[in-house]
Amino acid sequence: MQHSNLRRPEFWILVVAGLAWIDAAAGRGLAGLVLASIPGAMMLTTAVGFLLFPGDKGLARTGALGAVVGMLFAVPILLVSPVAALGLFLASGAGLVACGLIGLEGLPLPAGLEPVGRDLRIGAEVGLDEAVLGVAAITMGVFGDGGQSRVARETDECIDWLRENGWLNAPADFHEDPPALETGEIGFETRSVSGFSLEVMSFGSGFSPRADAPGGQRYLGYTASQRAYAWVLRGDEEAPWLVNVHGLTMGQPRLDLWLLQADLLHRKLGLNLVFPVLPLHGPRGQGRVSGRGYMTGDVMDTIHAESQAIWDVRRIIGWIWGQGVGRIGVHGVSLGGYTAALVASLEPGLRCAIAGIPAADPAWLVWWHASIAAREDAETAGLSLDDMTTALRVVSPLAMDPRIPGAHRYIYAGRADRFVPPVVVERLWQHWGQPRIHWYPGSHLSGPLYPEAVSFLASAVERSLKASHQGE
Repeated sequence: MQHSNLRRPEFWILVVAGLAWIDAAAGRGLAGLVLASIPGAMMLTTAVGFLLFPGDKGLARTGALGAVVGMLFAVPILLVSPVAALGLFLASGAGLVACGLIGLEGLPLPAGLEPVGRDLRIGAEVGLDEAVLGVAAITMGVFGDGGQSRVARETDECIDWLRENGWLNAPADFHEDPPALETGEIGFETRSVSGFSLEVMSFGSGFSPRADAPGGQRYLGYTASQRAYAWVLRGDEEAPWLVNVHGLTMGQPRLDLWLLQADLLHRKLGLNLVFPVLPLHGPRGQGRVSGRGYMTGDVMDTIHAESQAIWDVRRIIGWIWGQGVGRIGVHGVSLGGYTAALVASLEPGLRCAIAGIPAADPAWLVWWHASIAAREDAETAGLSLDDMTTALRVVSPLAMDPRIPGAHRYIYAGRADRFVPPVVVERLWQHWGQPRIHWYPGSHLSGPLYPEAVSFLASAVERSLKASHQGE
């Protein structure tokens, strides 16, 4: 038991918030008790766990999710008891901040990177990160469906297969150059989304895993991923193009346009944009949860999905080249930043690569986000972090050299990011030769709220794409 945590305000905030919800259910019947116990019990569980199991990543995620549920539940209470609703909403909001500050303590930072200050804003930002991670743990958690024994077997087979073919030493050679994407293969449908005239581009991916690849036949069964999609915003035919790659669970037009800065890049800077939809996401998904299965511990599914992502993005880039365009860059956020870094290692001729909060070390991230029980089950089955790292070398930007000059490589990331901790970003920064990097003082989801981060993206585009367009 961590007795010193009894003196921490975070502990008492969570206790008070949890008890407030349970007290609010008194006399409300069984249904009221059950509903109120959801946020109340989740925050109380986190408070107790903060004493008994400090440092467990699941604690902050549980409490933060409970706090968000409490804030949502407080809204309908306004109709019957405004004062009680306001009190419960504020108590839940305070619980969210407390969970954010608890989560911040377990954040691994690279040497020399100054940690962010502890205040209400950063607590709320990190708390929201933790709440979303809590939802992800429920809907698509690492090894959420078990299967570690099969994954361990396939991973061992994969390592042997990659070694026999020489791909462990030359991972870039694992990726075949895709065929040209002809205009006749593409379908276009125009839609109006968030005030943009958007073209929905679709075509047959044409990707299939390499022959004899472990898990290849299973991946071919994910039939929705065999048709590729992208959102296209076109303007000046002579303007540069930027390939904008979304993050995990995205792949929907409205969300992609907002989080990937369509207003800035298209309307203000005049770029033509294309937003590829990654496999297993959006209209290519296998269920209701976009991205489920992409990075949830199944090593071979991750290899096949990311290989297909690279294949599809390169086919789209080839289509852009075919229109006589000479200035193309690639930008992505989170999973998209990781994919952008890989494309920059394989596709020649790109003017810039901008990796936003890049999930550059997939094996480490899967292990980091897995529960203690899931990791123990994996190790019992014979699957280790080292095994995953070895197998995933063929889809690791840390194992390949970028084909873009160092002056046109850019990275931005959050110093309080719980999805992609700063140590992961720093590995790519070192591997890329320490290019320009901007650390904004926020969390994973709050990047668009920091003007300095948005300005860094705009500056990178203007320096690498717009300057050439203007003949500078």
